[in-house]
Amino acid sequence: MFQQLKKEYNVSRTYTLQEIFARNLKERRRKLGLTQAKLAGKIGVSTSFITEIETSRKAPSFSTIEKIGRALEIPCWTFFCEDGDKFTGDVTMIDQFAYRLKQEIAKVIDQTVNENR
Repeated sequence: MFQQLKKEYNVSRTYTLQEIFARNLKERRRKLGLTQAKLAGKIGVSTSFITEIETSRKAPSFSTIEKIGRALEIPCWTFFCEDGDKFTGDVTMIDQFAYRLKQEIAKVIDQTVNENR
């Protein structure tokens, strides 16, 4: 069922968590029209550090991730979702996906419990 949900919500290739974060950061920054230097200034890091994050060469700390989220006006967790840039403006889609996923998980649990009785 998870594969069906991935297809329905157009979630494709699997990336590493660091690649997902880097891509979502870069796309969100660009959507807001910020340069790497402008973002770096807002969160108190160097421009080269932003470059290294966006190219998956370095990973930010949790506190830096929180600063990035505030600077880019987005919940931090969306940086870690494949195709997270598609979720950012559509909370309804996220809620629907989560609800359906929970339903499917509950079905699998119920089936497993019933089979083991």
